[in-house]
Order: sequence, then C-alpha cells, then structure tokens
Amino acid sequence: MLGIGCFLVPFSFHGQMNTAIGHLKEFLMEYFYSDLGLLVVIICSAVFLISLFIEVFKPDFIETNRALARNIIGGYFWLSVRLASFLISIAVFTTSYDKHGLLLQYSQTIVLHTIPRLVILVVVLSITAPLLLDYGLVQFASVLASPIMRPLFKVPGRAAVDGMASWLGSSSMAVVLTAKMHERGYYNDREAAIMIAAFSLPGIYNIYAITDLFEMESYFMPILISVYVAAFILALILPRMWPLVYFPNTYHTGYDNFHKDIPDPQREYSLFERALVHAANKARRMNMKSYLSESLALAMPLLFETIPLMIAFGTPLMLIAEWTPLVKIAAMPITRLFFHFGTMEPEMLSHATVFAFIDQYLATAYGRALFTGEARFLCICLTTVGLINITEIGIHVWHSSIPMKFWHLLAIYVIRIIIAAVILIPIAEYLFLIT
Repeated sequence: MLGIGCFLVPFSFHGQMNTAIGHLKEFLMEYFYSDLGLLVVIICSAVFLISLFIEVFKPDFIETNRALARNIIGGYFWLSVRLASFLISIAVFTTSYDKHGLLLQYSQTIVLHTIPRLVILVVVLSITAPLLLDYGLVQFASVLASPIMRPLFKVPGRAAVDGMASWLGSSSMAVVLTAKMHERGYYNDREAAIMIAAFSLPGIYNIYAITDLFEMESYFMPILISVYVAAFILALILPRMWPLVYFPNTYHTGYDNFHKDIPDPQREYSLFERALVHAANKARRMNMKSYLSESLALAMPLLFETIPLMIAFGTPLMLIAEWTPLVKIAAMPITRLFFHFGTMEPEMLSHATVFAFIDQYLATAYGRALFTGEARFLCICLTTVGLINITEIGIHVWHSSIPMKFWHLLAIYVIRIIIAAVILIPIAEYLFLIT
C-alpha cells in the first residue's frame, strides 16, 4: 500500500499537486540545480572507472553477484561506450557552448538537460520502486490473473507472474524471467515468443520516468491508462497474428517441465486464498538486505547501461536524424500514417518512434524537441507501448534460448506501433480537445 501511495496517489505540497516520488524528485532537482552538470560528470567518471577496474582485475565478489555481474561486466563494447560517455560529459562540462556550439549542441541537450533528470529519477525510483514490487503485490495480482491467461493471451496461467513483473517493474525483468522459464522447459517456443512480444508490459516506473523527462507529469494518469489500454488490446491481437502464430509448440528441454517438476501443493485453497499465501510468503522474505539489493538491481541498469548509451549514441544518432535522410526514410510509413490521421508534428514524432526501436530513452532525448502537448503525449505513449527495443529487450532475447531473430523483433515492433497509433491518436486528440 505504501508503494501504491508513492507512485499513484497525488497530494498537495507547497502549493503543488504531485505524487510522493514526484515531490521528492522536484526537491532533489532544486537542491542540486546548480551542480547537475557536475553530477553527470561524476557519475560517468565513476561508471567508467569502476568498469575499467572490474574488466582488468575481475574481482570475485563481482563475478559471484548476479546483479552486479550482469550490469557491470559487459566486455569491450560496454567499456568503450562508458569511456565515450565519460569523455563527452567532460567535454560538454568544460567547453564553452558559444565557441563550439555546432559540435556540442546535441551533446549538451542530452548531458545537461535530459541526463540530470534521469539521474535524479534513478535515485528516487531505486528507493521507492521496491515498495511496489517486492512486498507481495506482484504475486497477489499474478495469481488472481492466472485463470484468464490462456483464453485471452494464449499463454499459461503462470505467465501472469512475468506480466506483473514487467507491469510493476520493467519489461526487461519479464524478459529475464521468461528466458529462464523457457530454458527450464516451463514455456514452449511460441509461449515464450508471445510473452516477449505481446505480454511483457511497459513498467510503471519506466512510464513515469519518460513522462517526467518530457515534463508531462500532470498527464501521468491519462498516459498510464492509455498505454495499458493499448497494451491490453495488443496482447489480445498479436498472439493470433503473424509472426507469433508460426513459432512451434516445442520445448527447449524437449518436454513440458513445469507440470513434471512443480506440482501444486495448495489445491485446497481458493484462488483468493492462494493469492494471499503467495503474497505473504514473498513479503515475509523481505528484509533490509533484500530491500537494498532490489534497489541496487533497479539502479544498476540505468547507471551502467542507459545513461552511457544515451550520451555515447545519442549525439551521433541525433546528428544522423538531422543531417541525413536515413531516419526519415526508415520512418516514412509511420509518417504517412500520422499525416493521414492529422497528427501534430508527424515527422518528428515518427522519427522518435524509430529511435525508440533502438532505446526508449534515446527517443525521449530526441522527442523533447516536440512543441505541442498532444505530440509529446503520443511520443510518450508510442515509445513505451512499442515495447521492443534493441538495447534492452533485444540483448536479453539474443542471449537466451528463445528462438527470436532480429527481423522478428523489427516486424513485431512495426506492427505494435501501427496498431497502437490507431488506438492512441483518437485518445490524444480527444484529451487535448477537452483540456
């Protein structure tokens, strides 16, 4: 209940209406306002130096800790990305904008405006998100949802756990869970592909973070409702469409291991009682050490992957979008769709959807240039409900036993964007017409 209160219940404080995490974020932004650029430099420096130290010396305590190893140890690719982000942040912080404006314009937009807000959000969300995720709410809701999973979404009831993990956590959490269950023979190939493509929902804290970066916090609840309405409709449609229907019903282990290895010891309980038992068992295992561990697990991907990636790749990608026709050509079908619906700022909005296939936060860095509230609303909704992205979903899928290729993910992303646009554009038009 405390987690729900932090995320979803607004209240007035010093004349401003916001949620608890919103008030905390605004306080920290104001407190560190004059030092935000330096804060980014310190974080990028620490991330690179820690990565370099671990890559060279490979200490045992890192390699034996799953969360630390997964996010810090990334080989030479991630080390080079973190080095680039470190050098760019130093250059932006120490160089005069007037003297080198053409070279640093896009980097300054990312390093001095987008990244500081994301850093503050990392701190706030890592403190508050475990309250929502790790005290039984996920288990309670997933057990209650299990009877409707097979008829609605073509996946077994246990898939509700993955769905809730993504809904109240992040889509990458659900991908990791799905990959583990597929490898152990608890999902067949088609069920795992459906979970990745259609039922791993956008996480609440990711939606909040992107909404905040667009400075659209007052529209958070309409955005949240719109995203989940579109995600629900997509979860109904996609499992019945190409390419998901062509994945085989075969198991990685050769047979269904779930019913063989995990009998249900609680058949005497009603569904509601079983949900309470699972929720209580999860909450009972939580302590301060677990809480801090979960907080660290939430913060690490954003600090060691998202922020360096945004800085290192954000500038060249935004330059490519501005000075070459590549992004314009890739976005042409989506641009035509937006023009057909009379959407505000259709070209820039369609370009943002192309960036979202690479990374959601890169799309945010680009989409912050949108002027109108309607276009910003649609950009937030489409980039989150598109779900598939290379830097998060793609990397996890390709390191798993799930037989999904790049073209599968690309096709699913395009289909999701087109269907979601048809759903979300009328909602955006109506919302901004009445406001």
